[in-house]
Amino acid sequence: MNIILLGFIVLNLRKNRLKDRNQKKPPLKTAANLRTISCPSCSQHIKFTLPIDGNKARCRKCNAQFKLDIDDHRNVYITEIKLPEDDQSVKSLEDCYLILGLAADAIPLDIKAAYKKKISEYHPDRVGTLGIKIKQIAEEETRQINAAYAMLQENGMV
Repeated sequence: MNIILLGFIVLNLRKNRLKDRNQKKPPLKTAANLRTISCPSCSQHIKFTLPIDGNKARCRKCNAQFKLDIDDHRNVYITEIKLPEDDQSVKSLEDCYLILGLAADAIPLDIKAAYKKKISEYHPDRVGTLGIKIKQIAEEETRQINAAYAMLQENGMV
């Protein structure tokens, strides 16, 4: 009796293995599936894997949004572009110092320390458990902090 029961168990295990093998697997990140495009706004390289969930993409550097289309030959094209609004962008060095909470005569060491402190306070991953609205505010603050620090770097202050 035990031998017959053991035989049924082994048979069921084999069926389950075959069933698992025959199920469709998610697409792998192979060289054939990887694509890179340049952001039309800031020329940042954006990598993604085909197939695309939805047909939208966003640049992490400048926050430009665009729609992507794929033709029959798996070529990717940008069809619509929505550039970010510059209403809240950093416009002057004084804004940079204000965002980082520094005086205008700060030395590079102070600038780096203030940047690290601010970015750790407002990083979206740190506040992600507090809700979507707070995470969106944190993302905007992080963008402003990064833009302020980048402007200070471009002007040789860091």
